Amino acid sequence: MMSDLSIAILLAIALCGVLLWHMISKHKQSRTAAFFPLNVNDPLLTAKHYRYFPQIRQALSAADSQYLLENAPSSVAKRAIRERRAVARNFLKGLHEDFSNLVRLGRIIAVLSPEVSREQETERLILNLKFQILYALVWLRLSTGNLPLQQLEQLTGLVGRLATRMDEAMTEISALSAGPLPRGSGA
Repeated sequence: MMSDLSIAILLAIALCGVLLWHMISKHKQSRTAAFFPLNVNDPLLTAKHYRYFPQIRQALSAADSQYLLENAPSSVAKRAIRERRAVARNFLKGLHEDFSNLVRLGRIIAVLSPEVSREQETERLILNLKFQILYALVWLRLSTGNLPLQQLEQLTGLVGRLATRMDEAMTEISALSAGPLPRGSGA
């Protein structure tokens, strides 16, 4: 009886040790991630979905839906329109992913930049707020069966402009980090 109790105690101690080791390793990983938020396994911080908006606009256009309703059997047209709404929802998710990646890249750029002003931080906060409100509006309208093409275009434009700004900021940081080349004595 005593040996069963001592085995159970040893197993409990071993289990507590494993849990403690796991918690410590997770804490170290989170501290490292806070210092340098990139992980080798993370997807690249790019915006790729917003570029497909012209195809989405065509698929969601009123003329395209009208053509389907006039020329396809009713069940096929309705199914196609339903599937296009699903494509629009997936595109919306992709825009959210693009925006999140760009915001994360913006934070990394801010850490690498020699000077970040309050004005830039306020601008980033306002941009984030605009995106979230417009995203919620588009999501709501899509969920109710509407096709908010104009708001989807505004959202796509917002992501596209942010992508352009991040590209410019990365180019600027690359230029600053390269600095002037040292003069050699000639070889």
